[in-house]
Amino acid sequence: MEKNNIRFIVEGGVSIALSFILSFVVLFKMPLGGSVTLASRLPLVIFAVRWGFKKGFWAALIFGILNMIFGGYVIHPAQALLDYILSFSAIAISGISFGKSKTKFSYIPSIILSYLISGAFNVISAFIFFNDMATAKAAGFTNFTLYAFAYNYSFLSVDALILIIVFLLIYDRLKSFLNKQK
Repeated sequence: MEKNNIRFIVEGGVSIALSFILSFVVLFKMPLGGSVTLASRLPLVIFAVRWGFKKGFWAALIFGILNMIFGGYVIHPAQALLDYILSFSAIAISGISFGKSKTKFSYIPSIILSYLISGAFNVISAFIFFNDMATAKAAGFTNFTLYAFAYNYSFLSVDALILIIVFLLIYDRLKSFLNKQK
């Protein structure tokens, strides 16, 4: 096996493991699912920045499957696809640089976009599988879709903010590592 393939597999495995471990460092847990963690997606974001979207997709996909197997709440295969497979696979989008110069700020839009897309899959799942107007009305909403949007993005936005702050703080130290090795 080629040296870069071995490096990709090892770094992917370590990134998945670190993200999985960090996902247990929960700062706040939402009552109906979802949580704010201590930058649990960061190792996968770093992996996607280093190896690109395609390889980052595979690592994020495996992370989503692990989240589904260990602690996921699945009521239908399509819901599992939306809430775990597609939602977590969106992390790979963070490996896309906006602009020609790859600075720490060129990845911030893609990190935000990854959270927006991840949340969109969660909102679609909530609308199809968890459409409960009693819960929405108890929260002060007259429209379930607006409730699902507010619920999911309330914790995802905080999680994204924590990740972005940590990413900005550590990027300069990781810059030489983030360049792909030839």
